[in-house]
Amino acid sequence: MPVSKSLRRGILFIERALVATLRNTTTRHILLLLAMFLATTTLLAANINLDEVDFTPGQISPQDVIAPHNATLIDEARTAELKKQAAAGVQKVYQEDTMALNMMQRSSSTFYRQVTEIQSNPGLNDEQRLEALRQLVRRELSNDPKALEGIETSTFLTLLQADEQEMAMLNSETNRIAEVLMARPLKEEDLAQMREQARVEARRLNVGEDYKKWITLVLQSTLRPTMNLNDAATNRLIEEAQNQVMPVQRSIKQGQVLLRKGDPVSEADIEVLKQMGIQRNKPFWITLSGISMLVLTLIGISMIFLRRYQPQVYRQEKTMILLGLLFIITLVVAKVFFAISFSNRPELSSTVGFLIPSAAGSMLMAILIGPRIGIFGTVMIGILIGVITGLQNVAFLVVALVSGLVGVYSVSRVNQGWDLAKGGILIGGINTVVVIAFGLMSNDTNLAWVVWGSVYGILNGLLSAVLTTGLLPYLETTFGITSSIRLLELGNPNHPLIKRLMMEAPGTYHHSIVVGNLAEAAAEVIGAESLLVRVGAYYHDIGKLKRPYFFIENQHTKVNPHDKISPNLSSLIITSHVKDGLEMAREHRLPQVLVDIIYQHHGSSLVAYFYHRALENSQSEGVEESSYRYDAPKPQTKEAALVMLADSVEAAVRSIQKPTPGRIEGLVRRIIKDRLNDGQLEESDLTFKDLDLIAGAFMKILNGIYHSRVEYPDNMTKEALKEIERRKAKNATAPSV
Repeated sequence: MPVSKSLRRGILFIERALVATLRNTTTRHILLLLAMFLATTTLLAANINLDEVDFTPGQISPQDVIAPHNATLIDEARTAELKKQAAAGVQKVYQEDTMALNMMQRSSSTFYRQVTEIQSNPGLNDEQRLEALRQLVRRELSNDPKALEGIETSTFLTLLQADEQEMAMLNSETNRIAEVLMARPLKEEDLAQMREQARVEARRLNVGEDYKKWITLVLQSTLRPTMNLNDAATNRLIEEAQNQVMPVQRSIKQGQVLLRKGDPVSEADIEVLKQMGIQRNKPFWITLSGISMLVLTLIGISMIFLRRYQPQVYRQEKTMILLGLLFIITLVVAKVFFAISFSNRPELSSTVGFLIPSAAGSMLMAILIGPRIGIFGTVMIGILIGVITGLQNVAFLVVALVSGLVGVYSVSRVNQGWDLAKGGILIGGINTVVVIAFGLMSNDTNLAWVVWGSVYGILNGLLSAVLTTGLLPYLETTFGITSSIRLLELGNPNHPLIKRLMMEAPGTYHHSIVVGNLAEAAAEVIGAESLLVRVGAYYHDIGKLKRPYFFIENQHTKVNPHDKISPNLSSLIITSHVKDGLEMAREHRLPQVLVDIIYQHHGSSLVAYFYHRALENSQSEGVEESSYRYDAPKPQTKEAALVMLADSVEAAVRSIQKPTPGRIEGLVRRIIKDRLNDGQLEESDLTFKDLDLIAGAFMKILNGIYHSRVEYPDNMTKEALKEIERRKAKNATAPSV
């Protein structure tokens, strides 16, 4: 018995400790981040094959290696050999050098002229002239010192002692032989033969042996090709020839033995194992450590960003959970799509990464949380997509980033349901452009890669739109978020509550439409959520459906039910439409943002008309002002405050007998000032500048509605009307001058 009590006390203590721990906001944040880290790391680490091997060329295989899946591999060695053969068979492109002979003769003439200058230099003695000639030969005719070993000193002296006529003869014979040798196309590879031919031609001359040596040396040193290789054109032909070589493929079946136990491991075997994803380049724990570090870094950056730039998201645990869930869902979808094997054809399997609909995650973040979160999430998702699809394929990462950013842009202003579908089409089109761009930049891609990549890119956009549309309602319901898509659905006139307003309280329905137009115009100029304001205005008076004829806009006869009851009861009926609307909104499961507008659109304002009637009718007993005020919170948001102001302004302007722009402006500004002085706007974050902009927006709409019209006299006869119509027709058909 004592043991049982101790056990129960221990369990109770643990339960209390857990409850106290979970109540701590920091602890819950840590647990959420830990769950996010574990889930993300697990998904990324799933790329690591634990059955990998680590073989080296020449090693004896200690086990049978079995193919884990079907695959079509490319024989890189054989394909490279075929490309090499194709390059070798390409005819080189040469371009004639018309200045080759001229340049050669200029070089030889320059040499002989410099020799003459050495001869005639009075500042040099014989030894100095000999050394100067050696330096000249070494500099102009050969940079190789060994080339001078075959030239005796007597040969140098012969050239130094040559007179002007002999020097002219040497230059002339050198140029003549050069003309003979360079008269036909001469390539770089022909120079060795031509140099030998220069020796033969020089030997035939009827000059001294030393002169023959000098002519030979000058010719051999200055000969140049007359046909130069056009590297650009040749390389282009080589590239075209290599591109025509189809990769040598090899089909691998699941369960096929890739390497038998006891067989030596070759380079080709290792290449096959690498392509199958079996050959391990490093231990598992090193790869896992790298993944963990990357995930921790991204989570840390995300927390800093959210805490500093999106504090409202950071403080809301439900929104943080939604954000983490969207990340995980996107990564799971990426893993599933990247694992799909549509075909054994390499152009199909190598481009499947373009099919990953990662933009769906970005679009959902932008719709449910906000565009800024969508953009930041796109960058994080793009990095992780790059890890999933292989760090070496930058194209998949870029497509994930670009499609995500385009997705965020496409849903930033959703005004109708078709906008999501248009966003998917836009994403597909941009993906195609990116794929084609990579195809043009890369040397390793072909037309089939570009075509299938573009097809997958288009499907990517369509799938992103489909996934966004399909997941959005469930996420909205689960996390209690009202997206622009949901607001568009609620703004449809076919909604039961709006249809009831139209049929049972047409005056209130018309009033709500005008209030919606006024509030939406004001929301746009101050940067509030215009769609929320418009839809909120449609529903703000649904409580009037309970007693529609007690509200003046629905009274079509001169009988006013309020004339037969006390001001106190009338005030109670009027103010009760807020609570009635609250009950109807909850009964029809309207989103909380709309419920808040319904509840706050009058705040705690005074029902002035019946309050003043009560004051007039009261004798001795006092009238408490609080009994004639709405029992509801003041507007907590700009949107609720806009509906309050638009509601008051529309009702007041409608009561003006002869509205003019001046009267409308005066009334609008007075009503806004009254609400401000009554303290109804103090919790809504509206500024004085906002109020001025709101008044301007209201007047623009109201002046359009209540503009002055031309009054036709009642006594105008039919003949006069016909005459006016006849003149109009005549003016319309008259030729212009």
